[in-house]
Amino acid sequence: MRSLQRRESIPKVVAVRLVCLALPALALAAAGCAGGTKAGGADRHPTIVLTIANHPNDDSDLKEYIAAVSRLSEGSIKLELREGWRAQNVDYARGTVNDVRADKVDLAKLDVRSLDELGVDGFQALSAPFLVDGFSLEDQLLAGGLPGAMLPSVSRLHVKGLALLPGELQRPFGLARRLLKPSDYRDAVIGITPSILASRTFRALGASPREYRPGELVPYVFAGAELGLATLAGNSYDTEGSSLTANVSFWPDMFLVVANRQVLAKLTPGERKILQKAGSEALAPAIARLRNDDRVETDILCQGGRMSFVTATQPELASLRAAVHPVYAQLKRNARTRSFIGEIEAMKRRSSPEQAIPCAAPPPPQKATTLLDGIWEMTASSAVAVDDADIGHYRMILRRGRQELFHLSPPTWSGSAVFSVRGDRAFFRSPDGYGVYRWNLFRDTLTFQYVRGKEEGAPNLTFAPWHRVGM
Repeated sequence: MRSLQRRESIPKVVAVRLVCLALPALALAAAGCAGGTKAGGADRHPTIVLTIANHPNDDSDLKEYIAAVSRLSEGSIKLELREGWRAQNVDYARGTVNDVRADKVDLAKLDVRSLDELGVDGFQALSAPFLVDGFSLEDQLLAGGLPGAMLPSVSRLHVKGLALLPGELQRPFGLARRLLKPSDYRDAVIGITPSILASRTFRALGASPREYRPGELVPYVFAGAELGLATLAGNSYDTEGSSLTANVSFWPDMFLVVANRQVLAKLTPGERKILQKAGSEALAPAIARLRNDDRVETDILCQGGRMSFVTATQPELASLRAAVHPVYAQLKRNARTRSFIGEIEAMKRRSSPEQAIPCAAPPPPQKATTLLDGIWEMTASSAVAVDDADIGHYRMILRRGRQELFHLSPPTWSGSAVFSVRGDRAFFRSPDGYGVYRWNLFRDTLTFQYVRGKEEGAPNLTFAPWHRVGM
């Protein structure tokens, strides 16, 4: 075993604790280790800080796992997020695995679909086309024995698989055409996450799969992509004439948490068990979040009005499944994958089909009085304004679906918009754009926050709290 000296990927507090555990009890004080009791008041279990890499620039799909580790360890294990890890790499999983092995990061989240590109085929059943097509089924299979049976297959990469986490469902997104049946895919360039199985699937449908970097899904190159609703809305991929096939799911975007083997070897068996158990503890809240995100993102995209939601007919669904029969034939040559697919198919037969969330028509301008109606004023300082032109005092009049907005400080200007309110969300449409906000009203103080993915909407009402000055 290597020396327990301080390494860049493990903070000093970890190395110190591990050295202390190896010392005789009488040597604790001499070594400067905390060996106190309840009476002495010293902490016998210093916090262990482990870094965890995430490809997105936030805690996407890791928040529940991080919280579960903290809860199960009673705060003695802290996962420190390294967001935006290899953010500009299309094939980020390969580099991230190398980073884990090289001690540049202790843990990492990997896209399960990309593992076959690294020679790991033990998870391919999870991405078999049109098989796992709902959150209920995703929940059921992750709560069962499949994760435990699949996780050892990642050991060939010389990392340890700790947990499988759920992810959003990947649906057919059409930029240049609607994607309802196999003929719609013929000769179409379809954007994908790196995956051998995804490439085979789209070739079976007659398409040309192509990997792309985040934010670079452009209509003049791609005819469509496999996308989740949150990714679609968050990157503002919806354009005039684009479409989403709401009742078709290719596969879920599941994730795997892996760890550096040497790091795990220096933890106690109980600490390693916490990192593993946190995956199952995170499942229920993660599925609940994914369901809610699907509803919210559908609402946002519907209200935006730029993208149409389309539904494949039963014959079209049957033709899609028939087109990928060769993909299944190849998958089932592997006995373990064949067994995993059989287990998932049995779960699916016992489950009720999950209904696609419908896209309601955009609401008409609000005609009834709302809680937001009134005369409001707000001052934007240089600390919060996007640029100098935004600094100053504002007045806003909201009344029965109409908004009048005034910038009272030089240079003065005014504008108008229509708005509607649905629950805790407010939708504003002006000649300059479309804004979606969450609002909160408390004692004549009104605040707005952009809904995730719509931070560039207009008008910008989020600079500071608004105060009611009249009705």
